[in-house]
Amino acid sequence: MKYNGLSSQEVQELQFKYGLNVLPTDKSVSVIKIFLSQFLNPLVYIISLVGIISLLFREYNEVIFIFLVVILNSIFGFFQEYKTQKTLVALREMVKPKTRALRNGKQQEIEVKELVPGDIVFTANGDKIPADGIILEDVSFSVNEAILTGESESVAKKKGDEVFMGTIVAWGRAVVRVAKTGLATKIGEIAQVIRETVQPPTTLQLRLARFARVLIYIVVLVCTFVFLMGVFLGQDFWQMLRVATILAVAIIPEALLAVVTLILVIGMQKILKKKALIRRILTVETLGSVTTICTDKTGTLTEGKMKVERVDLDNNEDSLRTMCLCNNLSDSLEIALWEYLEKQKGFDAQKLAEKSERVFEIPFNSDYKFMATVNCVTSWSPVEDKNVLHMIEQDKCFLFVKGAPEIILAMTDLSVAKQKLILGKIEEWGNRGLKVLGLASQEISNDSIKEINSKEMPILKWNGLIGLWDPPRQETKEVLAIAQKAGIKIKVVTGDYRQTAQKIMDFLGIKIASENILEGYELERLSDIELKNKMANIYLFTRVTPQQKLRIVTTLQDMGEIVAMTGDGVNDAPALKKSNIGIVVSEASEVAKESADLIMLETNFKTIIFAIEEGRVIFENIKKVIFLMLSNSFVEIIVIAGSIILGWPLPLTIVQILWINLIDDGPGDIILGFEPKEKEIMKEGPKKINEPILGKTQIFLIFIASSLFSIAALFVFWYYGLKQNNLELGRTMAFMVVAFGSILYIFACRTFRKPFWRYEHFWSNKWLFITVMLSLVFQIIITYVPYTQNLLRLVPLNFYHWIVIMSIVITIVLLIEMAKPIKNYKLLKKVFD
Repeated sequence: MKYNGLSSQEVQELQFKYGLNVLPTDKSVSVIKIFLSQFLNPLVYIISLVGIISLLFREYNEVIFIFLVVILNSIFGFFQEYKTQKTLVALREMVKPKTRALRNGKQQEIEVKELVPGDIVFTANGDKIPADGIILEDVSFSVNEAILTGESESVAKKKGDEVFMGTIVAWGRAVVRVAKTGLATKIGEIAQVIRETVQPPTTLQLRLARFARVLIYIVVLVCTFVFLMGVFLGQDFWQMLRVATILAVAIIPEALLAVVTLILVIGMQKILKKKALIRRILTVETLGSVTTICTDKTGTLTEGKMKVERVDLDNNEDSLRTMCLCNNLSDSLEIALWEYLEKQKGFDAQKLAEKSERVFEIPFNSDYKFMATVNCVTSWSPVEDKNVLHMIEQDKCFLFVKGAPEIILAMTDLSVAKQKLILGKIEEWGNRGLKVLGLASQEISNDSIKEINSKEMPILKWNGLIGLWDPPRQETKEVLAIAQKAGIKIKVVTGDYRQTAQKIMDFLGIKIASENILEGYELERLSDIELKNKMANIYLFTRVTPQQKLRIVTTLQDMGEIVAMTGDGVNDAPALKKSNIGIVVSEASEVAKESADLIMLETNFKTIIFAIEEGRVIFENIKKVIFLMLSNSFVEIIVIAGSIILGWPLPLTIVQILWINLIDDGPGDIILGFEPKEKEIMKEGPKKINEPILGKTQIFLIFIASSLFSIAALFVFWYYGLKQNNLELGRTMAFMVVAFGSILYIFACRTFRKPFWRYEHFWSNKWLFITVMLSLVFQIIITYVPYTQNLLRLVPLNFYHWIVIMSIVITIVLLIEMAKPIKNYKLLKKVFD
């Protein structure tokens, strides 16, 4: 039946009348709410408490600065969160559901939200129904309506039946006229129930929350200890309360969550530039921990551009008809068959398709591995179309089947000897790396059509074999080598023949012995324990079903592997959802996309490896930022606690601590989060998913750095302040040692693997150098400006003082750099292990 669809003018009028085809979603958080939420965090409470106490002591300059810090911190947090929300919304907008609709007489792909009542849409296996509608045509059509009914069994639908928005096509295909859109749909009436929920916290966010709780415990223990010790030694109660709150401010890394979130979002954008869209922010973190990739072969390791390489046809005419009419042009294989038909002289595939009515279809499914159609010709006239050769006789129906040749062979009446001969040819072609397809057909009566199903087919007439070649991607060999050096195990999981897949692996430089291959039927015979025992030595799974994919993923996870799985069909959804990282191509079914974490906008194995590499870089940079923040925090803690224990005045004031944490450390914390990848990052094994943020090496270096800087600060405070009886000079010197140390120490944080002067990207992060230089200059200037002198209780320093400060800080940084290799010494290894 022919349809014209709506015109552009009609669509505009109907959209104005009915609105967009969308369901209500949670309102975006307003700008004002985002800003006000910045004040609702423990850091603000602690700093405000310090401000109130300072007010009681009539330290008005401190009070002004403290509340200025609160406002500045909130403004910084606001812009970070606002920018992050806008970026995440923009990324989500890239995943726009689309459907095939008839507009202006042409079938075209449009966004689902643009549908209006009266639109004619085309749905097929795995699609999500885009709106409520009435079926105009159907071919073996059934729909899963679990989202509405809760029933998992699919419901058969026929011409005239209703279908509902949000339900899934489980089988077949249909032409549907849209009746209701948006809120008028059945699912729109219960939109509150199915409204998209807020994204749950990611693993990294939960890990950071645990990290924050540990810091809170440290804050409580340290502050309580210092407060009680000071009171016990006869210090003023209120003064010790101020000291305790100063320590709390020193310990808490104020901008940590904002910086980490920004790093993750920027990472998502980088991955997007490499043609991979991250659907969940969790994926960015987990990518760096992937230990095993279960990848399909076609289109990922190969180019996905098939062409017919060899044919062996018993019946040429019936074979051509089968390739033409048992064909939806839905993938590269079917397109390759059509291109082959267009080269056949005297055969008009387009005309044959137009004159044949498809009355029944069994869509291809990886479980039974074939596609079948029944086509009838009722309107063709040999006289009218005398130039069109090889047509089907009028008023007759034929069953056409194409698929896995061994499956098709079993449906024919060929002798055992003939089948054995064909199976030998299939193996020979497979050994050459060809994808082999079997063709068969049979004339069929109208009465017997309803008896056809995927489990019971009539006896067919064998038509022949088609061998298709899908060349491996040129860069895949190199990318696979990178993955193996990175400690990532590659397992190819395909529905193809053993010989075909093995030959492709040979082309890619991966030699696989027979004991490294497991076919679907062999996997089915293994128990879970047997499969687990064999899994480590299996690199190629062939002729597998989607259910077996799920079993492979589950077994690998039971072995402690972090699994990335590729897929595209509706039946792949369970395995994609079960895997740690589900990966689909942009052409995948909507069900597969919704189960996936990463959508490849360009189908290429290289894209997966880049995403994993970027995940590792992000995890490393988060570690560097936290390492820098904690190192600086512990310097301040030791300086304050050390002065209390020694019975000295405080070397640092609360305003100085806030200045260091916000003005000196803030810009560096952000810039450090965007260091480029280190060359070793893909030569090391994957990070364990439960690996702590900071490892033993980082903890060791924090201990060394905080100890050296705090001892230096206490020393200059004693020498210039207490010994020379000039408290303001001593405090200025101590403040500058800590401040300059926090600024310059960033160079030591750029890599944990080597001294910074051997860092291959030393000059690459130009913003880091600009930030450091500006921070140092600004730090010097504040000692000569009256207002900041008064606010921070500083005195001007002479040239000699600056030389002392720079010499101390540079010496300490160099000592820390020399301490990096110490972690490898046997004695320290025993201590840490």
